[in-house]
Amino acid sequence: MRLYPVILAGGRGERFWPLSRRARPKQLLPLLSERSMLADTLARLDPLAPASSAWILTARDLAPAVRASVPGVPELQVVGEPTGKNTAPAIALASWWLHGSGADAVAVVLPSDHRIEPADAFRKDLEEAAQTALERNAIVVIGIPANRPETGYGYIEAGEPVGSRARRVAAFREKPDRETAARYVASGHLWNAGMFVFTPEVMLKEIRAHAPEIASALEGMPAPGEPGSEQALERYYAAVPSISIDYAVMERTRNALVLPARFGWDDLGSWAALGGDAQDAAGNTVRGRALLEDVSGSVVFADEGLVAAVGVRDLVIVRTGDVTLVCPRERAQDVRALVERLRREADGSALL
Repeated sequence: MRLYPVILAGGRGERFWPLSRRARPKQLLPLLSERSMLADTLARLDPLAPASSAWILTARDLAPAVRASVPGVPELQVVGEPTGKNTAPAIALASWWLHGSGADAVAVVLPSDHRIEPADAFRKDLEEAAQTALERNAIVVIGIPANRPETGYGYIEAGEPVGSRARRVAAFREKPDRETAARYVASGHLWNAGMFVFTPEVMLKEIRAHAPEIASALEGMPAPGEPGSEQALERYYAAVPSISIDYAVMERTRNALVLPARFGWDDLGSWAALGGDAQDAAGNTVRGRALLEDVSGSVVFADEGLVAAVGVRDLVIVRTGDVTLVCPRERAQDVRALVERLRREADGSALL
């Protein structure tokens, strides 16, 4: 069995502003280690799937920075999308390029900016999902056991058992209100974290059945580096609709299985999420240089220079070269509102 990671790395991570910018989005930031989150994503796959087997789809303007962040990935396997069209066209494209790689080839679609630990448990689940995908000719989604009523995640309702741990997908549920989310948690629903495992041939079959407009645009698509490949990529993205793989395929197919994860997961949706791995006895999480006196429950990030704080509680403090952000941890999701304001202001784009 050979695994081919397909890493989706086109997002901008606006809730991590001011550190996350258009030219250096969340997946290229060292939020969890000294490496970028994208490099962390690839590192946790080794040795199950080496970086040389990975394909990364990102925005065209980010492709040079992505290549620099993960030098182990062949240059032609970092593909810059001319325009963002959501996840279905990207996954279809990778499946097209990977089909014909052999009867034991399995694609593993992963986001580029999640916290997953421990890595060995993740690799075991990934290997089990890949084996299940091969044996069952199915698309296997790895579901995260829901432990709180999150309204920002999609949910998976698991059906009858298939094999030792996998279950059929009874339904995908869209982002619910809080009351509905609480019911989902109580009934054992799983979070949909966007991790899909399948053979390229199975995915292409499902795309032909449920998203024929994407399938027809794929026909004759050359591999990266072949004559006419850049022009073909432009035509493909101009032709396909902007649609997620969930809407295009997963909510329509009868060939989906879910495997409950046995590892810890967080999508790191905002600065507050970094507080999950507090580094000191007062519950502070610190990256970079900080001088803290009587500070607790805070997330402190210094991209350069020193952050000094006295007598504060439950804050997010981020220092960059040109912006300093301070907000209550409970308001960290609202950082996106600042980004929207900067977009509207005449001189704001320089800070995005």
